[in-house]
Amino acid sequence: MSYRIIEADGSSIMERYSVGRLTAKLLAASGFSEEQLQDLFNTSDQLTKSRCEAVEHCCERIMKAKADGEKVFVAGDYDADGICSTAIMKDTLDRLGIQNGYYIPDRFKEGYGLSAATVKAAHEKGYHLIITVDNGVKCMEAIETAHALGMEIIVTDHHEIEEPVPCDLLVHPSVMEEPYRYLSGAGVVLQISLNLLGEVPSHIALAAIALIGDVMPLWKENRRIVRRGCLLISRGALPSVEPLLRKGSEINETTVGFQIVPKLNSVGRMNDSSNVNNLVPYLLSVKPDHIAAIGTQLNRVNDKRRRVSDETVKKAEQLPHEDPFPILFEESFQEGIVGLAAGKLSRQWQKPVLVFARSESVYKGSGRSVPGMNLFEFLRDFEEPSAFGGHAMAVGISVPEEKFADFITHVNEKMEQVPVDPEALSDPAVLIKEDDLIADMVMELESLRPFPKEMITKTAIRSPHLLSVQNYDRVTRYHFDGFDGVLFSGSAPAYDIIGCLIGTPGINRFRDRISVQFVIDAFEDTN
Repeated sequence: MSYRIIEADGSSIMERYSVGRLTAKLLAASGFSEEQLQDLFNTSDQLTKSRCEAVEHCCERIMKAKADGEKVFVAGDYDADGICSTAIMKDTLDRLGIQNGYYIPDRFKEGYGLSAATVKAAHEKGYHLIITVDNGVKCMEAIETAHALGMEIIVTDHHEIEEPVPCDLLVHPSVMEEPYRYLSGAGVVLQISLNLLGEVPSHIALAAIALIGDVMPLWKENRRIVRRGCLLISRGALPSVEPLLRKGSEINETTVGFQIVPKLNSVGRMNDSSNVNNLVPYLLSVKPDHIAAIGTQLNRVNDKRRRVSDETVKKAEQLPHEDPFPILFEESFQEGIVGLAAGKLSRQWQKPVLVFARSESVYKGSGRSVPGMNLFEFLRDFEEPSAFGGHAMAVGISVPEEKFADFITHVNEKMEQVPVDPEALSDPAVLIKEDDLIADMVMELESLRPFPKEMITKTAIRSPHLLSVQNYDRVTRYHFDGFDGVLFSGSAPAYDIIGCLIGTPGINRFRDRISVQFVIDAFEDTN
């Protein structure tokens, strides 16, 4: 990873918003609009309710199902957003006393979204109303099957709509008021829950995990959901996630994203080890024994996922990857892991990467991009995929075996026409001074959490005044003048050649002591 060190003048923001130098420099470098700055400085976590017709009609239809004694079927998805969406919707129906069932498809055997086969199975079991969560806008065959069987279907989703959805009712951010336009699937379901039940702490916590897991923009209502959700998790509102957190962790969007989300996602990725449908009752459980047992299993599954992912990355690194857009395949690659590998390799090589696994006669791949390249738009004109979806920074694509060579040619030829801006591929780090890293300034910066993904949080300090160094097992601790630094992995430089220190400032709370801790990402030569 290389960094682009930038200098920012935060004096205007300091004056207008009465903030310290550290916060002002990072905000000035991020280039936020006045509206975004106002949103950042609004620290309220009071949730609001959408009053759009789609949400209101959905709630009315659910209450009609209660009055008529109908059975309601919830169709979910296998990632963190889909799992949390399913849990919120099921618990909402349970609390209303509505008989219900749910199903999350097998990632490998059934693929994404509600299928016609699942609709038929639900019909045979006496369900009349289907509610999709975090999927549905592309499930045309399933919707047609439901209607042919005389069933009604409500689609709640947040994915891009490419053609009209012929469902009975669509609840989607695109038909909601402006503050709700960034919601994930679970965020949409939370709006239904809020309107039917009021605030349920566990639902808010689940929606926050889902928003973080789906890397949704942390603006507008999303900021309030994540802020409140993290607070609720720290207060024990969702006991099921406690075994997934490292002891003593401060709950914020970073710890949720790195400690909770991967363990939920690992079940869908490694479903030979577990069943993703079991996560719904686990997430809703308040029984300590059940939570402890399943939590232990989740940690084990995630450890296995991490080992397989690391092995995949090592093998991929040995494959030819000199092209500006490497397309990597090896027979041992697993379908559930290729996206993780693509993400790590893309960050490492600073270029778009596609990693494929074989499933019978189809190559199933996952791609990750870099800033400045819309991967979805780049690949959408290939006419031969058997499946394709995603967004600017991440895509999933399936290519028939006989078309795979054509696909590689297509990508290589298009890349010859794509201008590459080396500066856009490097991460920015804002130049600050040592005396910017005092506890009050860092805590002021922390008060703006959750940090939007557009916000620059990396900082750089030239020639910091080093006092001493301590080496531990895989951890190096540096004591600088006024703050501590910690390097969790990587090679520590000779102590007399630390030119520029790059990383993220934070607060270390130990017992009653508060100190500034700088998490080091890199050392770079200032020459």
